[in-house]
Amino acid sequence: MEARRSWKRDHNALSLDDLKASGLTRSGVHRRVQAGELFPIFPGVYAFGRPDLTAAGRRMAAVKACGVKAALSHATAAAQRKMRKSNASFIDVVVPAGRPLLRIKGIRCHRAKLAPQDIGVVDGIPCTSVSRTLLDLSTRFGDDTVASAANEAVVLEIFDMREVEDLLSRSRGHRGIRRLRRVLERGDLDGENRPMSGLEMHYAALCAEAGLPKPAMNRWILLADEYHQVDFLWRAQKVVVEVDSSRYHRSGWKLARDERRTQLLRAAGFGHNRVHEDLIKADPAEAVAVARRLLDKR
Repeated sequence: MEARRSWKRDHNALSLDDLKASGLTRSGVHRRVQAGELFPIFPGVYAFGRPDLTAAGRRMAAVKACGVKAALSHATAAAQRKMRKSNASFIDVVVPAGRPLLRIKGIRCHRAKLAPQDIGVVDGIPCTSVSRTLLDLSTRFGDDTVASAANEAVVLEIFDMREVEDLLSRSRGHRGIRRLRRVLERGDLDGENRPMSGLEMHYAALCAEAGLPKPAMNRWILLADEYHQVDFLWRAQKVVVEVDSSRYHRSGWKLARDERRTQLLRAAGFGHNRVHEDLIKADPAEAVAVARRLLDKR
């Protein structure tokens, strides 16, 4: 039957509608359950051939049990996106606003008004976006947990601050906003788990050898309602130094982005300068002196 061809795609979780689409009647499903070919997982959702679903299979089954436009959310979405581990005994699923909250053992059902961009697909399973997942985590967990999940998203290169900005701008009144903003504004996306470029590592070592105060690296800061990531931040002194390589700062749009960040930093009262890799290689002492002079002025 058609179910045999789709079970891998659906992680071996098939809804009653899936089975009907393959030609089975409700009584036919019942007979296959009795015969040990289909195994009930949640109401209206079955495993095909064997009852022991994988974690992904149970998540897919939970989404299907909650109906059309349901998606993984909260801690389960974070686990699906590999932003944090979850050992919870239940699966978080969100359904569209206006739909009744289902009470299904093993599933914690949420209800929310979501825009199309708030839902994606991860390994074939509908799942809230990275930004929406972080916002939902902010309603149930503390700052450190939210910061850790956001950091992991940075490491995985799935974090997009513009996506977060867009979500926050249209989520007024959501009770997770204050915590998520606080985490982002205090610079918890510190990049400690994110590999720095060789140039950044070299400049950091030069600054340490010269006895400069230790900076925070690869931090996000809020500038005129926009989040920008900077290379080296001395927060107490309000000093930012960025290192530029020809390879990564050559394109026109990146130059325009860098120029805007420079304007916003100076408007916010930061001492700011850029150090090119050519100077770091040719005159390391002068490259470090750029940061020293800014710090001395503060």
